Amino acid sequence: MKKTNVHARANHGIAGWLYRCWLRIWLRYRLDACTRCLHTIAAQRENDFHAERMLHREMSAMRSRLQSL
Repeated sequence: MKKTNVHARANHGIAGWLYRCWLRIWLRYRLDACTRCLHTIAAQRENDFHAERMLHREMSAMRSRLQSL
């Protein structure tokens, strides 16, 4: 009859559980970090869009002034 080490299996179960908990925490942290990066990129794009719109308006105004001279 083979002896099995009950404590070894219990430790492996605890180690596996701890690893899964750590992995879940780490993945949530990475997901939050990536989400923050995406929000930052989206905000920059929106700012770029507004800046481009303002520049386009200014160029249109300058062209119309130039044509009126």
